[in-house]
Order: sequence, then C-alpha cells, then structure tokens
Amino acid sequence: MRMMVRLAFGLVAGMCLLLALSNPGNAQVPPSVSLKPSSGPAGSAFTIGWAGFYKCRIINFTWAGTLLTSKVAPADSGSVGVNVPATAKPGSYTVTATCTSQPETASGTFRVPVIVTPTTPPPPVTTKPPVTTTPPKTTPTKPPVTTPTTPTSTTPTSETPVTSETPTTTVSTPADGVLVLDHPTIQPGDTLSATGNGCEPGHSVTLTSNGDKVGSTVADATGHFKSPVEFTRIEAGTHTVTADCGIKLTGAVEQVVTSSSGGHTGTLVLLVFFVLAGAAAIRVP
Repeated sequence: MRMMVRLAFGLVAGMCLLLALSNPGNAQVPPSVSLKPSSGPAGSAFTIGWAGFYKCRIINFTWAGTLLTSKVAPADSGSVGVNVPATAKPGSYTVTATCTSQPETASGTFRVPVIVTPTTPPPPVTTKPPVTTTPPKTTPTKPPVTTPTTPTSTTPTSETPVTSETPTTTVSTPADGVLVLDHPTIQPGDTLSATGNGCEPGHSVTLTSNGDKVGSTVADATGHFKSPVEFTRIEAGTHTVTADCGIKLTGAVEQVVTSSSGGHTGTLVLLVFFVLAGAAAIRVP
C-alpha cells in the first residue's frame, strides 16, 4: 500500500514539473530598453520602450545621467515619449531606465548626428534694364533691269536675269541689353541672324516675332548669344524681333516681298483663242 502511495505521489510531482517546464509564459525576460528613433537632432522627440520590469512600478529615465522623466509603470512593459535635450551636441548618449524600488536597470544608446550647414548661395546677379533700339528703316534698292539687245547674227538672243542685292550690315559685339540683326532688310529665303549681350549667363534665349517663335539658343558664360532667325510667315513690312533671356531685347527688320511675271501669258491666251476658233470652223457644215 505504501508503495502505491509513493508511486502516485511521484507521478503527480513529475506531471507538475512537466507542466511548469512546458509553460514558457512563466519564464521572465531580463529588463530591456528600446529607442524609436535611435538618432535625431537636439530638441527632437523620441519614444522609450521598456520590458522586463516585473516588480517595478516607478521607473526613472535618464539621459547620460541627467533625469529626463519618471513613469509610473502599471505593467511590466510600456513606453513613454521624451525629447532630446536642446543642449545636446553631436555624439552618442546612454539612455537608462532604473527601477526605484528594485535593483533593475536597462539602457540603450541614442546618437545625435552632425548637422551640415548648407552653403550660402551667391548673391543674385543684378542685370541692367533692357535698352530697346530700333534700327533705321532702309528703303530697298530696286534691282537694275537690263534691256535685251537686238541680235546681229544667228546667235539666239540672251537675256540678262534680273538680280537683286540685299544690303548687309557688319555685326560687331553689341552693348548689354541690345539686340542686333545682321540685315536691316530681307527677302523670303534670305538668312537672318540675331546677336545680343547682357543676358543671365547660361540662360535659355527664346526669340519671337508677332507671337511666333522664330529662334532659340542659350547664352554663354558672359551673357552673349547668337541665333539664326527664321520667320514662319512671309509678310511684307517691319517685323519686331524680341529675345527673352531673363531680360528682353528687341530689334526690327524690314521684310520685302517682290512679285514677278513672265512674258508668255499673252502668247498662251492667243494660242488658246486660235485653237478654239479652228475647232468651231471645222464643226460648221
């Protein structure tokens, strides 16, 4: 009988031991501290989390030995929000949680980074106000007309073609704020170039005339630019060209549109007339 009692007692003790070992909830973890975030500038906010303070109800939190705050802990884990001291210099600091009633303590490391001061940009470049100059109007030169000569032999008559010359202007380096066009007068198909100074260095240059874009380029390091000008419409008269490159420069050019007609129109009309008359005569019975 005693043997059976001892055996039953041993079985119950073994089962209790197995239950105690199989229940991980009874195992206690040591005190620990977590910091979120773990780095930031002076004066920034961060959160201290704690765990493993099972018997502690008041926890003191210190920053490198200086008290940050105290927390009444209703449970063995939790969190509290604090701020980095405003006087903290760049470096690593120890944040410690200490129980006031038990010898329990834990700590973490917070890093204050070095603040890089941005480089002060250079002062803005003061540009001179644009100076608008209008080149003088030039009356286009009429092309010379060569009268064909009467042939004196069997050699076919040759006509000298009508030529036209467009006056050109020698372009020198313009003054700041001045737009210079290399031709005061152009005809359809002629090339035209605009030159200017006083732009912001490296600024894009857009040339317009009557609302149409006629050219574009980029000013160099000295504020100088040169760009071809191409009109999208052929219209006789004075055309104002504006260059926008941070400042506005203007210039003007005279566009001349000439018309020419051949000498074969009358002959063709007579030929058609005689053909129609001959056809009418053939149809008469």
